[in-house]
Amino acid sequence: MFEDQYVELLPARTTMQTVNVTGAGGFGGPGGAGGPALALSLVANVEVVTQTSTATTVFGDAAAVNEVTTGDATSGAADATGGVGGAGGAGGAGIG
Repeated sequence: MFEDQYVELLPARTTMQTVNVTGAGGFGGPGGAGGPALALSLVANVEVVTQTSTATTVFGDAAAVNEVTTGDATSGAADATGGVGGAGGAGGAGIG
């Protein structure tokens, strides 16, 4: 009488239930490194000196000497600050 009918039965311990999947978002990426800095302090000691030395002779060779002394030059302090690092990336969205 039921030869052409089929029934599927579940095992006795099987239950149907809802599964909730949640998770936190991923971490944000690291920030970028700051830019390099270069500090220079230059000094130049330039003296404009007119040299005149007169030599006269009656007999033989004459020697004339020019001598110039300049002062010291001191360079000032040099400071530099590198560029600011980039901001970190935003974290990923969570599941929920």
